[in-house]
Order: sequence, then structure tokens, then C-alpha cells
Amino acid sequence: MDVQAPFPEDLYPKELRAQPLPPPPVSVPFWKTRKGVVGITILAFAIIGAVVGIVVSTEKKSKKSDAKSDSASGAGGTVTALGGAGVAAVNWYNGQQIRLYIQKDDGFVYEATGDQSGNWNPNPTKLLQAKAGTPLAAVTRAPSLIHLYFLDISNVLQEYIYNSGWAKGITPLPSANIAPNTSLAATAWTDSSSDQIRLYYQKQDNTIQELAWSTSSASWSSGSSFTDQAYPGTSIGAVALWYLGNLNMSVYWQANDLTLNEYMYPGWTRNTLQRSAAPLSGIAAITWTDWFIHNFHVRVYHENAAGIIVQDVYDSPPLAGGWSNASTAINLNTLVDVPTPISTTAWANYSDIIIRGYVKNSSNNVHIEFAFSGSGDWTSKELSF
Repeated sequence: MDVQAPFPEDLYPKELRAQPLPPPPVSVPFWKTRKGVVGITILAFAIIGAVVGIVVSTEKKSKKSDAKSDSASGAGGTVTALGGAGVAAVNWYNGQQIRLYIQKDDGFVYEATGDQSGNWNPNPTKLLQAKAGTPLAAVTRAPSLIHLYFLDISNVLQEYIYNSGWAKGITPLPSANIAPNTSLAATAWTDSSSDQIRLYYQKQDNTIQELAWSTSSASWSSGSSFTDQAYPGTSIGAVALWYLGNLNMSVYWQANDLTLNEYMYPGWTRNTLQRSAAPLSGIAAITWTDWFIHNFHVRVYHENAAGIIVQDVYDSPPLAGGWSNASTAINLNTLVDVPTPISTTAWANYSDIIIRGYVKNSSNNVHIEFAFSGSGDWTSKELSF
């Protein structure tokens, strides 16, 4: 795959073709970062694309009525986030930075840049044009490659890759009968021999389809096909963990009875979580491991029937041994609609887990970051870009 090939003229802004994006920062060994971390990297990122093409009648929940407008300066002047479009976030360069992908009402996907301290560049970079209301998903490969997935204006699934500059990947991807209101989810890991990516979308018959890529094959192929009927337009979450020489994967989706469901690999067995989500709720998931204890953890985020963002907790034995009995509410203290897209990232070291989540309020186009830094309470803030 030639990741340095130029973007087609109709998708890639002229000013970015002429001036490549800056190179990634000088690599700092992970064990020399401020936490003195030894021998651990992020094992998986899960990113959820959002519900698309939906007119939503919602009830606002807020302690604040003066939410700020989400805007950035684009080629046509000030533009705002596009209602219904997805959000996707990844940790980048060994967790030193965060990249957040959003679509604005000029139809272009933008990249916003932040760090683990919650500081954000107020001027996102315009990247490419996509279908109005496109779902978004993204993954990283060490140390600095980013893979971004979206639907183009013809509803075709596309991939773009950052490798010291943005370029088109192998597209179109081998997706068939893709639902016009599909969401997207992607996850990545490194096994004993190669980097792996899995991408998920909903088909027109409302089943979930997997696409597979690896550095050893250097090509995309159709993966597993899940035959259960999902809720039309369901959000999808996915995580993968290469753990003690074995692959563990989970794909999360909403069934017709509004419960959250999980496909678990090896074997792709189905598990129904005893959780009901708001119709078309966003779904996102993250996973990480405690390398010195050999436990692994999963966190799943969705909106409940009351429109509150909640966290579901899984901790492996011997720490806990399964899913928690109840969801934990995350108080955003700001406006959130039902449904809202959700994307999450996790950055783990030997003593902490830093979680960042992102939601978007479709009615006032404000992106919201909620954060957990190893201990204490969740915090949240509106992002002013």
C-alpha cells in the first residue's frame, strides 16, 4: 500500500496538498515520559462512529443554559459542527497527544489536536470532504500512523492514512450493501507477527459486517459476518487486546429490544449485557491491561434511557471476574441530546489509566470532553473549536 499517494482533487483541500502537514514530534521513549512508565503501550483504542441521517426530537438535560457555540475558521468563514455526524478520537505518538475527528457544516472532516492535560489547539485542520452526517472511526499504529474511516458523498467506505502527511489508503474498501445510516467502529492491535486492523459497519439487512487488514497481507478482505439483527442505525463499538499470547476481541451493538449486546472472540459468542440504552445511543469501548498483575479491563460507554452517559465496567479475574452489576453515571454538567455519538480513548501506565471521552450535542453543535485520570471524579468541559 502506497500511503504517500496524493488525495484526489475533489476530496483533499488544495492548500493541504501543496503544504504537507508538519512531521510528528521527535519521538521520546515511552519509559522516559513524566510517569516513568516501563514496558507498556496502549493495547487498543476503540472508536465509535455516530448515528447518521436521523432527525432527532430530544429533551435537553442541563445545569447550564449558556452553552458556547462550536466553531472554527474554515475556507468559507466560520463553520460549525454538523448535526448527526460522528466523532472519532485516538491517542497519538505513545499517548502524548490526542487527535479528534469531527465533521463541520461545510461538509469537511476536521482534525483537532489536544494533549493528556486537556489542552486543545483552538483551530482544527480541515482534511477532506465526506458525506453529510458521515460516521467516523479511527485507529493508530505505533508510533505515529493514523487510519481514518468515513463515508464519501456516494456512501462508499473510504480510508485515509497519516504517515508524516495524509494520503489515501486502499479504497474503496470491500464493503457491500452498506446501510445508509450505518455507524463505523475500528480497532487495532499488534500480534506476534504483524499489525492488524478490524473495521465494522452495518449492512442493509441490519446485520454487522467485519473487514480485516494486516501488514502481512497489505490488503483488505471481508471478515466475520454476524447474523443477528441489530437495531437499524445502531452504533457500534469494538476493542481488541493481544493478551498473554492470545487475541481477545469484543464488538458492541444495540439489539431491537434496545439492550446492549457483545460478540466475544475467540469463537464470536454472543452475550447480552443487562443494560438498556436509549434508542440509537452512541456506543464506545476501551480496553487495557495491568502488565505486572496480568489483569485486563474493558469499559463501555452509552446513553441510558434517561439520556445520561454511563460507564459499564468489566475487570478480569482475579481482580473482579466479570461485568459490574450496574452502570456508573457520568455527570457531564452540560447539554447532551438523545442520541449523541460517543468516542473514547485510554492511555495506561503502571499506576494510572487516563480516559478521555467525547460526545457531541447535535442541537447546539458543541463537542464535550469528559475525563478520568486514575482516581477521583469524572470532569467535563466544552471544547471551543
